Amino acid sequence: MVLRQLLLAAWTIAVIRGTCLITSSLQSLPVIDGLGIDMAANIEYNMTRSDASDLAGIAQLDLAMRREALTRYLRLNGSQRLVEFTAQLIGLANSVAENCAEMSDQVLIEECGVHPDKFTGVNLPTIIGACQGVLIASKCDPAGACHGCAYRLGSIANQSPITTCDAEFMAHDQKGFMCHAHFDEQGEPTKVCVGHAKASKS
Repeated sequence: MVLRQLLLAAWTIAVIRGTCLITSSLQSLPVIDGLGIDMAANIEYNMTRSDASDLAGIAQLDLAMRREALTRYLRLNGSQRLVEFTAQLIGLANSVAENCAEMSDQVLIEECGVHPDKFTGVNLPTIIGACQGVLIASKCDPAGACHGCAYRLGSIANQSPITTCDAEFMAHDQKGFMCHAHFDEQGEPTKVCVGHAKASKS
């Protein structure tokens, strides 16, 4: 059951404007306990002091050393503990993203004077958005695209669920997704997204 919950947590779909990314692996996921898939990121976690200490160290390492550290963790603690460690990490990461969003809202409303009735929230990166970003980034080579392109792995837009869902919604419209780095005097985008144009041809 823990592994099934882990898979769901890792691949939960964000539904934005009635649109989401659905891979073949997600389409085949079973209904869990008759409840189906929860579309919201789950922020539940209860990490042990030991795991928190290990994670704090691992988070500062490069990719190769992270693999070594996790391999050592597996050898010392076993596969079930590693599954639990990963499940807790996902909840913690979701919680951090949720708190970042709440803090940005608070700063804009309280410090910048944005009226709550006119505020709909900032399009911030999330864990789910980053997973969706991996999927769309795999569709093309980002060479020639702007630094913040939604199709460039790891960019802010590439990890923001609203942006990644918009890009996927326009997947078959070569000119439907505009670059957000080029605007006219009225603030309207003037250039088609390079990454999107490439992805639509793939």
